[in-house]
Amino acid sequence: MSRTYEFVYLPTDVGTIRLDIFYKHSMFHVQAELNDLMTSSYDRKKVEAVKKSLLLLAKEHHAFGHHHE
Repeated sequence: MSRTYEFVYLPTDVGTIRLDIFYKHSMFHVQAELNDLMTSSYDRKKVEAVKKSLLLLAKEHHAFGHHHE
């Protein structure tokens, strides 16, 4: 079984988001991390998996009010 791994770093004004993207069983799995928050999602399309994971991360970040002034 082969797996494809990709790591993406997105600098933002509240810290750097790290995306771990891997492909297995015909699905793209994405884990997004920002500071001490982490979300994960998956989809058959890589863009959708990334979007879902980032949206979850944004919601969690907003809900927990992590602001670095």
